Amino acid sequence: MSKREFPTQQVLELACAAQRVNGEYLKESEGVYSSDGVYMYTKQTNKMQMLYTLLPNNWTADPKDAPMPLKILQEDIDQAVEIKKYFRKFMFAAIQGENEFQTNVNAILSNENVQTNQFGYVACLPSVYVRDVAQSKLKKAARQVEEGYLADIGSTIKDLDAEILSSVKSKNFEGYNVDAIINNKMASWLNKTDLALGPCVIVKAKVKDQTKHWKHGNDVTRLNFVKAAQ
Repeated sequence: MSKREFPTQQVLELACAAQRVNGEYLKESEGVYSSDGVYMYTKQTNKMQMLYTLLPNNWTADPKDAPMPLKILQEDIDQAVEIKKYFRKFMFAAIQGENEFQTNVNAILSNENVQTNQFGYVACLPSVYVRDVAQSKLKKAARQVEEGYLADIGSTIKDLDAEILSSVKSKNFEGYNVDAIINNKMASWLNKTDLALGPCVIVKAKVKDQTKHWKHGNDVTRLNFVKAAQ
């Protein structure tokens, strides 16, 4: 694709739209197949969706694999504003040159326009922002929750209010690693689908294990067979 410049704000809003459409940050395109293994279409990367939206005539691959042009919604505009605010906090470290990624992001967000060969940096910012905010919230919660466990191993819990702190796609299993607060205690489980951060009801679940959080060290009730409603 040809090298062009576009307004940074517009490109960041497109990055938020691509994240919303894909539901995640895709660095590599993925084939999508039906339940019986028949190829349906290719899910394009966030960066490619952004590029195609702005430069549709530069698409040289199979027309059937071309993504739908992105449409920017108000929620994308709002998230772009929050992302710019968030990354301003790292401006000092970027100026000091302590982190190459932060230095590049700071340079991009400080300019009115961004080149197409820099779209990769912008494309990942919504996922980095969501991940970092979730990690900060999780770290704070780990300091504030009560120690102890929800119930004995093998017990069933029902109809409990929860707050989802993080939901991250697993690298090793099909599903999402979820961290949550239930009855002011930490809980975690592998969920088949992504859960939105915020309120949730644990309709039913089984206590699989009583363990410690791998990063923060506090008590965590590990659940399985979780039925959650949002």
